[in-house]
Parts: sequence; C-alpha cells; structure tokens
Amino acid sequence: MDIAEQLIQNAGKRSTPVRNAVLGVLLNAEDVLSHSEVLEHLQQLGAFDRVTVYRALDWLVTQGLVHKVAGAGRAWRFQVTRSESMHRHAHFQCHHCHKVFCLPEVQPVLPKELPSNFSIDSIELNIKGICADCGRAMMSQ
Repeated sequence: MDIAEQLIQNAGKRSTPVRNAVLGVLLNAEDVLSHSEVLEHLQQLGAFDRVTVYRALDWLVTQGLVHKVAGAGRAWRFQVTRSESMHRHAHFQCHHCHKVFCLPEVQPVLPKELPSNFSIDSIELNIKGICADCGRAMMSQ
C-alpha cells in the first residue's frame, strides 16, 4: 500500500485510484500546485479526466487531507495538510514568478473571542511581493 492510500484509509475514508494518485502527486510536490499542475504530473501516470481530478482535490480538501491556498488570478492551489503545516499560517505569493510559498512561522493573531456559535476551520493570510530568487535575479540585471 502506498503512502497516499494509507493516509486516506487512516482517515477512515475509502481510497480510489484517482484519490490515491492526486494525493500522491501532492505528497511529492515541493510547492503548492494548481489543478492544471496536478494534471500535468498525473499525465506521467496515464490519462486522467480534469473534472474527476478536480472532484478528487475537492474531496481531499473536505476530508482535511489537503488545503487550498488562493493563488494568482483567483486560482486555487493545493497542498497536503501536514501536522506541522495546519492551515493556520501565512502564504507568500511572488508577483514575478507567481509561486506560492508557505510561511508556517508566520502565524496570524486569532481573536480572543468569536461570536456565539462561530468556529474557525482555517485562516488565510496571503502576503504578496517578490520572492528571494526573483529579487536576486532583478538585482543582477
């Protein structure tokens, strides 16, 4: 059994070949990936329907195995939710290369109290600017 299938089953959910493949791509990704980037990685494994992949991503988010990060042009990007990177941290999006980086050390300040019957599932804090690699490249020009 591969790691993706094991994570799904450990969550008490039913694994499928598409769910396993999508989660496997995200587990091996070095960065957050868009739906189209997930599809690109999956093409190496065979033909995958884009709608089925999007449904698998949505299902993985609903199960808490993956979280969404707002990307450029309002396109969602996806990342595996690990215990050390629960979706309660900031993300940095580069204006130049459009990469999105997790900043787990940047924690938003939570309100001391929420209105009655409110609960927090996730917090999104997006910081935009120029990443270190793009900044160095711009300085050397």
